[in-house]
Amino acid sequence: MKNLLYILICILLLAVVGCSFNKQVTSSISTFTEEKEYDFQKFAYQSLSKSLKKEIIDWQQGEISGFKTGSKLEVFNNKNSNTKDIQDVQTIKVTFTTNEESKFKSINIYLDEKGEEVLGFLTEDK
Repeated sequence: MKNLLYILICILLLAVVGCSFNKQVTSSISTFTEEKEYDFQKFAYQSLSKSLKKEIIDWQQGEISGFKTGSKLEVFNNKNSNTKDIQDVQTIKVTFTTNEESKFKSINIYLDEKGEEVLGFLTEDK
């Protein structure tokens, strides 16, 4: 009976630990003025390479949201081919919709929580 109790406790602990390593959390941020959102859209768009810019339908329609992940999330740096993990970093995510010919569903740019620095970007495949 003791062995069964130990096994159940181990299984329960493994389930809790396993779930905690794969958590995705989106968080809300305070609303911004239209002018500030425009600034975020423009800043994010300008950080992209020419080839990625061509994929976007209308950069002024970029969706602004708060984003924070509890699990590892590697974003690409446009200046070099390095990646950066933004786990547990509060960010402003700017999501651009792409045109029909694009191989991407969307392009996401992650800004620091003040919108002053580009942390990186990710593309979402169709």
